[in-house]
Amino acid sequence: MGVAAVFLYSPVHAAPFAYITNQLDDSVSVIDSKTNTIQNTISVQGKPAGVAVSPNGERVYVSTPEAKGVAVIDTQKNAVVATIKLSEGALGIAVSPDNQRLYVADWYENNVSVIDTKTLQILATIEVEKSPSGLMASSDNHFLYVANRISNSVSQIDLKTLQTRNVTPVGQHPFGLTLDVKNERLYVANVQSNDVSVLDTKTMHLISTIKVKKMPYTVALAKNDTLLFVTNQEDGNVSVIDAKTLKVISEITVGDKPEGISTHSDDVHVYVANWFDNTVSVIDANTLEVVETIKTGSGSRAFGQFFSR
Repeated sequence: MGVAAVFLYSPVHAAPFAYITNQLDDSVSVIDSKTNTIQNTISVQGKPAGVAVSPNGERVYVSTPEAKGVAVIDTQKNAVVATIKLSEGALGIAVSPDNQRLYVADWYENNVSVIDTKTLQILATIEVEKSPSGLMASSDNHFLYVANRISNSVSQIDLKTLQTRNVTPVGQHPFGLTLDVKNERLYVANVQSNDVSVLDTKTMHLISTIKVKKMPYTVALAKNDTLLFVTNQEDGNVSVIDAKTLKVISEITVGDKPEGISTHSDDVHVYVANWFDNTVSVIDANTLEVVETIKTGSGSRAFGQFFSR
């Protein structure tokens, strides 16, 4: 499994921007979501992979495994303004809702680095299970969730103590994950078992396992958390799950090898990065149809939260 991708957001103007990593081009395409056109292309060396947008939209943090760390993008300048040295295992990345901490998963070292966003210094390192990938911080800033791909599990980290509170078995090779707004449910895409695990965050018990198509990589919620969208890499489509019934209600054809997915702040338009097509598909969550296809760069993958909340 190669390391993944990115999207981002810019200052708080009329419409947010999506910053999509083009892994094979060592660049990031900046998409203006108002016009769905490329506004800029940013050079980001080191095979840009994961992405986390700061809550205020001023910075975007991009993991760069070949550069052994993280690139910090200033969204006013549309340029990399700093780098953080870690290791070649840097992949999944998330920023805390209070914008104080950055979390970076190390695929090879089996840990998560906790970084101060002001000083860009490492504050702590948390040991987790094998090959941590997707990260998700709860909106109340209480917990960090880690998908441990090789261990087939999810870790729940207490952000006050920086200790593991729970480790829960899920499907085979979990990768991307997302939380609902109330922090009550965690959805986990399991690449090798072709399903999505749904966990109750209070108990970290499994609520349901939902079968989807081949190689689901990432997940995103839309329409007030009523619909879950899942990218199925090998089938070139997106499964749509009713979050109440936990049943698949639709499958939407997108580009070749879809991976990264994120929802626009309007809570209706869902953006999907198609790795082999070098495009982004825009899905309307009301009609469950692709309404736009945007040409990006080579190897667009977009792993992480690429729109600011």
